[in-house]
Amino acid sequence: MNDSTKLKEIYENIAETLDYRTTASDYQLRELEIDTGSDFIADGMVVLDVGCGLGYAATQYVQRADIEMHAIDYAENMIEGAHDLLDKNYPELKDRINFQHASVTDLPYESNTFDVVTSSRCLMALLDWELQKDALVEINRVLKPGGVLVLMEGTLDGLDRLNEAREKVDLDAIAADGRDRLITRKFVESELLDFVQPYYVHEDTRRFGLYYFLTRVVQPLLVAPDKPSYDHKINDVARQLSGLFPDFMGLGHLVAFILTKRR
Repeated sequence: MNDSTKLKEIYENIAETLDYRTTASDYQLRELEIDTGSDFIADGMVVLDVGCGLGYAATQYVQRADIEMHAIDYAENMIEGAHDLLDKNYPELKDRINFQHASVTDLPYESNTFDVVTSSRCLMALLDWELQKDALVEINRVLKPGGVLVLMEGTLDGLDRLNEAREKVDLDAIAADGRDRLITRKFVESELLDFVQPYYVHEDTRRFGLYYFLTRVVQPLLVAPDKPSYDHKINDVARQLSGLFPDFMGLGHLVAFILTKRR
């Protein structure tokens, strides 16, 4: 079994839990992702969330703005689970979200359809730079001219800086491949931004450095010899503070690139 097949199997198994937190175990960080995506979503927009998992982010976006919401995932039972959870937890939103089984490299939409596309750790699951490039071009196709891609993905640059900070206090490095739970191919930031230049205007880069410092450096030191956990109080505090002081030394592999489709 190759890594791509293995990863899809992992996602299919995760979907069977019907638990929003299994698709994003660091759920406080996911809330920061949703806050970031929401900054670019307004009433009347047509929005697509790629790699939607069980659909949690989509349910949050439609509660924050009066939008036409679409969401896709390549794991078929993720979409089945998203429908089940929508029926159970948000029945009032059933007519406002269109979940669909599809690949980000072959989107089932007409060109120039969406005002905003959000991606939260979707493209880093493609495991191949050529496929990641295909996805970036395909997203560009379905965006309207001037439309915004909120690309929230892992980068080696931010992880390297985080591991440098951890090394200074004798904490082990966090592996780049994510194999402790999933399998990922994180981006090299310069390579990513060089590639997208003909397709997108790079408007901004947003980082979550303070969140990573408090949760990946301070918490492990605070709870040692116990293992850190995502539901520790400091993660809640870190989320609140990160909204006020978002970056700290560029730490952390999750980075939000704000990209506008060239007109």
